[in-house]
Amino acid sequence: MVPAPFVPIIPAGGSGTRLWPLSRRTHPKFLLDLTGSGRSLLQQTLDRLAPLADAPPLVVTGIAHADAVRTQLAEASHSSARVVAEPSPRNSMPAIALAAALVEREFPDAVIGSFAADHLIEDVDALAAAVTAARAAAEEGQLVTLGIRPTGPSTAFGYIEMAGDSGNVQGEEMQGDELGASAAQSPADTPNATMRPGGGAGPVVLPVTRFVEKPDRARAQAFLDTGRFLWNAGMFVVRATVLLDELSAQIPPLAHGARELAAAHGTEAWTERLEQIWPTLTAIAIDYALAEPLAAAGRVSVVPADLGWDDVGDFAALARQLRAGTGTQGSTQRTDTGVQTGDAHSDVHVLGNAVVDAVSSRATVYGSPDRPLALVGLEGISIVDTEDALLVLADDRAQELAALVARLEERGRGHLR
Repeated sequence: MVPAPFVPIIPAGGSGTRLWPLSRRTHPKFLLDLTGSGRSLLQQTLDRLAPLADAPPLVVTGIAHADAVRTQLAEASHSSARVVAEPSPRNSMPAIALAAALVEREFPDAVIGSFAADHLIEDVDALAAAVTAARAAAEEGQLVTLGIRPTGPSTAFGYIEMAGDSGNVQGEEMQGDELGASAAQSPADTPNATMRPGGGAGPVVLPVTRFVEKPDRARAQAFLDTGRFLWNAGMFVVRATVLLDELSAQIPPLAHGARELAAAHGTEAWTERLEQIWPTLTAIAIDYALAEPLAAAGRVSVVPADLGWDDVGDFAALARQLRAGTGTQGSTQRTDTGVQTGDAHSDVHVLGNAVVDAVSSRATVYGSPDRPLALVGLEGISIVDTEDALLVLADDRAQELAALVARLEERGRGHLR
């Protein structure tokens, strides 16, 4: 049987407040080259997904960023990708639903895959294998997510509980008493029982018991100890029609509105219908709208994957990525074009043109200041120097930056956001 066509959907939204002042409302995280690769996060995302697609990917972004997105797509030789501009942010579900409805009208049997525009994935081959397994399961009518095998008890990510063992690469079924109270039903008794699409080697597809919000560290460690939990990277693969039909059962006006907009797309009525309908669509994340209720009903599957994935959600994560990219310790490193010197006790990475000298310091520096930076005795610090703002941040408090950014408006500095 010929596989259903696969169409990637890339929601490109958010402002990346935990990466301020690099990321701004007018130039958000997905438009930035955060690792010195020469490609923005959006361009890297399309580089990974375009070879897997049977039709041009769809990028859904805010109207304020649509022109910048189109420019980046053209620069990255992805001009065939289509851009849909949403008038206002309404979270991930309306954006994905609209894209799904557009795909459904063009390819009624298509499988779509939703992948964030601002994540990093190191192992592209592993991603392709995981998507292939997810596609096969999605063709059978399942909502499939790609779950990341955890490398530690992170409190920055949500978790997915499988009705099985994340180390169970052969996909054998576990017994009910091995699954705990929340997964007392054997996978063989669930509608989406453990399977390996096509048989033989390759990624396995497992039933999902539940999605869990970001935990504290003790609970995250308890999750890892069970071997049943994966990080939730927000990647979903499903038939477009299945997504919209399931959404119609959960939030009927949202599914109906998305299909109504798709019917108007490409006509003279498009702009008017978009202005009328879009503000009425429920602002909700796909996790709450579909993933959680369908998981509770036993209708979600997961492909456990080792992708070298990171959502680069804050400066601590970005510093970790830059260090992993060079693999060098005990000196200063030029990640881009910066110039730096330092003693043997320093570990300083620079992204940009900054001139840095360091003594006994471990730091990451971003920006192109006109003046040299001198660092003495700093441990785990990120420094961001831009034309209008200077940030000095302790990496172990990186997630608290959002609170500072939220105060800019009330302190009369909203222009800095």
